[in-house]
Amino acid sequence: MRPDRVIRRLTRHDRALVQAFVRGLSPRSRRERYFSAIAELTPRELERTMRRSDPRDANIAAFDGPALIALAECAGGEIALAVADPVQGLGVGRELMQRLLEHARGAKLPVLYGLVRGGNRAMLRLAASFGFRPRPSGDPDLVRVELALAHA
Repeated sequence: MRPDRVIRRLTRHDRALVQAFVRGLSPRSRRERYFSAIAELTPRELERTMRRSDPRDANIAAFDGPALIALAECAGGEIALAVADPVQGLGVGRELMQRLLEHARGAKLPVLYGLVRGGNRAMLRLAASFGFRPRPSGDPDLVRVELALAHA
């Protein structure tokens, strides 16, 4: 990742940046992350994204200057990632996934998992490169990816 990019946890001051980020995603990218081509987050979803009630949860973002360019979340071991269209494929998602794994290991989470649309080949490849295994999700359009975390 470029040195002028910053990765950090979200703060309450980032609310407008998160909403602008979601609005700026292509319909395809919003569908891949939120499973529908939403225009923006509902107030409830935005609140859920911004606040973590459990210290084992995390919400981190990559910034290029003042612009939010990627968002990663971990809630109860469930992870989700979204990367702005212009920077997809440039390693930003990989860096955020690495940070989520470091957080999960530090929080001693037993497993990480996520739901991925079957056609989202980029996310399935990224998850597989970190050792996530595909599992049935109960939904024919979604794949559950899981990674058991070892703790000493």
